[in-house]
Amino acid sequence: MMFLTSIVSVILLLMPNAALASPLSARLAAGGGNGVLKKAGPAICIRNDTITEDALFESKSTNWAGAVVSSARDSVTAVQGSFTVPKPILPPRGNSNDQYCGAAWVGIDGDTCTSSLIQTGVFWCIHHGIVTYEAWYEYIPAASIAYSGISVGAGDVITVAVTRNGFNGGVATLENTSSGQSASHTFTSDRDGNLCGQDAEWIVEDFSSNGGLVPFANFGTITFTEATAVVNGETVSPGSSNADNLYIDFGTGRQTTTTFSGGEVTVGFEER
Repeated sequence: MMFLTSIVSVILLLMPNAALASPLSARLAAGGGNGVLKKAGPAICIRNDTITEDALFESKSTNWAGAVVSSARDSVTAVQGSFTVPKPILPPRGNSNDQYCGAAWVGIDGDTCTSSLIQTGVFWCIHHGIVTYEAWYEYIPAASIAYSGISVGAGDVITVAVTRNGFNGGVATLENTSSGQSASHTFTSDRDGNLCGQDAEWIVEDFSSNGGLVPFANFGTITFTEATAVVNGETVSPGSSNADNLYIDFGTGRQTTTTFSGGEVTVGFEER
């Protein structure tokens, strides 16, 4: 997660009581969000450049865990999945005075194609024992934006989907099937050709704030079900399409485990 240009002066959206600061606010602070929710620099969700692949065909990342289906340019047009919102807790030796966060989402591009990424999902944070959630969408390099009228809580079942329309737009949808709330957003960009249509992702992420990764909350286990993508006009699943298996390693060993079979992708927090 890198920034190549200087970040403009911003109005931080964090509330005075840090315990109530939303994950979205933290993420906007990372990118320099202001009234128009823009940020400088490239995508903050794209994996670190130094990714290694081991003999088990697993890829080590500093911030992504999950499954990625990669194909030729202009081949991926849709991705979807469902997951249950976790109730995060502090990691081992965690400090309750610090805020620990994470996110789960589906998206198109940002892996093989690093020029952009469209995605939608849920943030969570825990601070002083208070857990906050936010449902959001994003078209990198613009900042994350919260959906209006959707509340999220632990145990809610969330269905997310992204479709790509050409190389500079698409649609994100998120439904809280537990509450019946749903919303969508149509993306457009004047940066012609910034999407590649090469990658479909089901990811649990440790996102960035203030130039570095946020402390990573223990999210337990998250399983994406009904995980499918449309590639070259055909519906595929991670288990049927030779997906890349990603796990997070902060440099001290595995922080997550990832397994997938058919249309299920399971990501687990690994205590260290």
